[in-house]
Amino acid sequence: MGEYSNRRMLLLGGTNSAYEIRDFADKHGIKLAAAGKYPDTLLKRISDESFDVDAIDAEGLVRLIKEKNIDAVFTGCNEDVIPAALTAAEKSGLPHYCDLSQWDICMNKARFKALCEANGVPVAKRYYMDRLDEIKAFPVVVKPADSCGSQGFSVCNNIGEIYTAAEKAVKFSRTETVLVEEYIPYDAVIIHYTLINGEVIFTGMSDKTSKRLGGEGSSVMALQLFPSRHIPAYLASLDEKVRAMFKSLGMHDGALWIEAFADDGRFWFNEMGFRFGGSMTYYPVRYFYGVDQLELMIRYALDGCIKNVPEVKPVKRDRSYCIMPLHAAPCTIAEVTGESEVKAMPSVYAYVPIHGEGDVVRATGTVSQVFCYLHILYHDFEDLRMTLTQIASTLKVRDASGENKLFCLTDISGIGR
Repeated sequence: MGEYSNRRMLLLGGTNSAYEIRDFADKHGIKLAAAGKYPDTLLKRISDESFDVDAIDAEGLVRLIKEKNIDAVFTGCNEDVIPAALTAAEKSGLPHYCDLSQWDICMNKARFKALCEANGVPVAKRYYMDRLDEIKAFPVVVKPADSCGSQGFSVCNNIGEIYTAAEKAVKFSRTETVLVEEYIPYDAVIIHYTLINGEVIFTGMSDKTSKRLGGEGSSVMALQLFPSRHIPAYLASLDEKVRAMFKSLGMHDGALWIEAFADDGRFWFNEMGFRFGGSMTYYPVRYFYGVDQLELMIRYALDGCIKNVPEVKPVKRDRSYCIMPLHAAPCTIAEVTGESEVKAMPSVYAYVPIHGEGDVVRATGTVSQVFCYLHILYHDFEDLRMTLTQIASTLKVRDASGENKLFCLTDISGIGR
């Protein structure tokens, strides 16, 4: 028995939080069901029952919800699945943390930047394909208006490269829309907000370092360090405007993150996600601000509101926080060793596996090559370097020939130097 005894929650997409969802369900008496077109997925393996209904088929999900007496719908960080989940929940009379109009503004980079401009939040200058002669300086960035995971992204140094890049980018755009923007040559920050019953609450910021994975395309996240050195400047200059901006959309509950470029107290907003980050950034939010975004969103899916509003405030910590992805070179993973040892390390706050034995890793140059995310607590950079070096010598991902295919985009020995 539990608080939600025998309530049935349908899981759709996003496996990174699967085991935590299972633990919460066991603690509170929730029955889990999973839907998807593939027969053997992690979500289906951890659920009490599963159904071979495509998670992007909204009408199929509506029928499933009715036939199986589903009480709640929950999604992870998969942007392809969320629109169908929102539609199915709305048509079934079940709680949904945002509506499709809000989702469209948040996930479409062009519409999000228009929202920012309307609210006095700086963004990179945009150029249009029929007026490329207005470009006075290169490089520029070409990317799909509505994709994720670094797909279809290019940095261009002349007009000819823009046309070639646009042909690539449009293939990854759901709306066949391409953005051409000025290149902002600064590292990024990731800004986090937690929405509870209509309140928009700042819950942290990290400094993000990106590196290119492969010969071309977008840079991908290589390292995040919390807390960001830019927090005081951001809170003083933009926080109030940004909170008002999201309130103006009627956004009420959920977790959101924003990627912005930062330099000397200035910020340029780039994109956002009204969902959990793929690297499970709700962990550092929980660590530094005492609020569990995953639990909040499960409870919202079941109750349609947050009944017991938690206190959200900065928690004094004596250690900093690092998120680092480890990538796998193209292979079929035959063996993984060292995972239990890594999880047991005192400085490892969380270990988030994305791939496992039997998975095929392809040379995409995107986040699909991430094998796992490491969440590390550290006192100083020397402490961090020691922990990461120990992990690198312990965790191995081997192909059929026994070769270790795991690698790190960041030079561990150079962190903090």
